[in-house]
Amino acid sequence: MSKRISVFTAATLLVAVATVTFICTLLFGGGLVYASDNVAVETTVAETTAAPEVKEPSMDEIISAVSKRVTELAYYYSKYYVGTVDIDDIVEGVAEGFVAYSGDKYGQYHTAEEYKELTADYTGEFAGIGVSVTYNADYAAIEIMNVLPNSPALEAGLLPNDLIIAVEGESVGYLGYNEAINRIRGEIGTTVTVAVVRDEDFSKRFDVTLTRRIVEEQSVTYKEIKADFLANPLAYISVTTFNNKTPEQFKNAIGDGVLAKAHGFIIDMRNNGGGTLTSVLQMLDLLLPEGPMVRIQYKNGEETVYKSDAKCVDVPIVVLVNGNTASAAELFTSSLRDYGRAFVVGDVTFGKGTVQTIVPLRGGSALRISTSMYAPPFSDNFEGVGITPDVEVSLADEFKNVNIFNLKYEDDVQLQAAVNMYK
Repeated sequence: MSKRISVFTAATLLVAVATVTFICTLLFGGGLVYASDNVAVETTVAETTAAPEVKEPSMDEIISAVSKRVTELAYYYSKYYVGTVDIDDIVEGVAEGFVAYSGDKYGQYHTAEEYKELTADYTGEFAGIGVSVTYNADYAAIEIMNVLPNSPALEAGLLPNDLIIAVEGESVGYLGYNEAINRIRGEIGTTVTVAVVRDEDFSKRFDVTLTRRIVEEQSVTYKEIKADFLANPLAYISVTTFNNKTPEQFKNAIGDGVLAKAHGFIIDMRNNGGGTLTSVLQMLDLLLPEGPMVRIQYKNGEETVYKSDAKCVDVPIVVLVNGNTASAAELFTSSLRDYGRAFVVGDVTFGKGTVQTIVPLRGGSALRISTSMYAPPFSDNFEGVGITPDVEVSLADEFKNVNIFNLKYEDDVQLQAAVNMYK
């Protein structure tokens, strides 16, 4: 049974229950983004001001209302239905419907098969086509957030903001989000054909066939930019997602910049849809002085504060962002700015500040449920509003859908603006 749910692909299990940040970065063939409180940072718990009390139904009230309606439906189907009811399908459908209508826009019920696929691997190496995606509810499609370097998707010319509307001739709306993703996955060396639409009104449609392969995700890339007004180069570091390999790659890139005696650093978070909280905390710990890095705020008014130690790399930083910068990437950006460690350049970010928890259920299925909000060290949660850059600058319309990796410097006014911050 499939259905469409407006959620972002994300989440994997670290232990029995794992907390996830963001939206997602589904790397076809990979897993979900997860967060763990088992990180090398100090955690404290403090009381916060409770939100105004809202009348909520009790668990007993929910169970009573749902069971009455299900009992009524079961009676009529058992008494009058001329076909045969599949109990397993009924149970899965009730679970999916419950979550879909709960009001939890990032919540999702995963069948045992879906959950197994989603938790298969989030090591930063995977078999697939090499894109980060989200679900576009308006078009019932898979929206590409980012295209990874050295991937089948990049070689085929797929771009951020492209919509995958069909897989092997069947629409994403008909298949359902998770089933469509499962069909894009497959054995190494096999092919998959997807229908793609692009342009401002998504009027341009074409099919593309990609050969699935192992994509070792280099989520961090480093290069040096020379400016005629600076004696030393600027260190440019692009971070496309936050996975298990990202902190070590990021640490190495910072080290490369220090060795090059870089005048300053530009950290590009454009089209970064988020990732593991563990990873972003390790990266922030490298750059922030002693103090709070992130606050996780719970329904009961308590909050958990993750802290950095006093050891840090003190370098000038400009962070590049756009409308696809989300969740963990927003947290990284706002945390640096809270400490006055970075200027932010680009477009207003996506705005996702909720945390999801994956709860394994009986029979191998699982529930992803929004359980908390996260906030930067000192500023407010950015859910629904995003982060406004210190310097707002947008790419020209003709370059907004060009992959960042393929964008020429002379056309990248956002990167130019970041470089000019060092004048």
